[in-house]
Amino acid sequence: MKCRISFTILAFVIALFSISGCQSIEETPVESVSESIPEAEPEPVKEPGPLDIDWPGTAWVLPDPADKSPKEFPGYRGFHLGVDGRLLLINLDSAAGDTWQVSGNRITLSLLDGTPGLPLDGTFLIFQADSGDQSDAVQSIRLVPEATPNAVGITLNRVKIKIDIIENHWIPMSLKDGETVMWPMNMEIHLMLLPDVGGLGVLGFGGENRFRGNILLKDEDFVIGPLSMTRRAGPALEFENLYVQRITEANRFVQAGDDLFLYADTYPVAAFRVRLFD
Repeated sequence: MKCRISFTILAFVIALFSISGCQSIEETPVESVSESIPEAEPEPVKEPGPLDIDWPGTAWVLPDPADKSPKEFPGYRGFHLGVDGRLLLINLDSAAGDTWQVSGNRITLSLLDGTPGLPLDGTFLIFQADSGDQSDAVQSIRLVPEATPNAVGITLNRVKIKIDIIENHWIPMSLKDGETVMWPMNMEIHLMLLPDVGGLGVLGFGGENRFRGNILLKDEDFVIGPLSMTRRAGPALEFENLYVQRITEANRFVQAGDDLFLYADTYPVAAFRVRLFD
């Protein structure tokens, strides 16, 4: 009888310890365990070194996504670093650039007006990006905002000029306020720069009339002098008046690949694509 009582008491004690032990495990909050593990600090961004690039006069563009269909002219966006320190935006017509400056591994871009649709206002760290080009020259760069050095940034490719601006047919692809007029159909509106007795001349066709005149073309300057024109009236006259107005108010240009961009100071006014003939 005494043995049975002892075993009963012993079983009761073991069960009591088991219950109290389970309760103590369940009452330990999970948060207290995780709070004891310190969070890892983000690794500091390695500062890029200055790149061996002669920056003035270079253009850098971001191609349109490959799945963008149909591709709108010209198929890329970016900027040109003027030789005089002015910033010219390429295919970002809702804005106008102001100035640029490179200091060591940083570039500072400033805008004069508008919103370009790309983060191109402020100071950026400049990293060399892999372009797959085996040449020694830097062909791609990645710009990362200085304020957020861990950001992905944007990668831009250096633009190469493929053809000569002189003695080629330039076909207008866009004009400032060009959406307000009807563009002529089945007519080769064009602009040509040709050697002339006094240096360089310009001639073209606006949809109704042919025109010609002198042009100053130097470094990034593009200044058309007074034009002489025929005086034919017709349905394309409204477009022609705008077209001639835009090219005569331009005073500087940028070439990018097969394209030509005209600006009034840093405001975009017209864009052309070359048409080559066999």
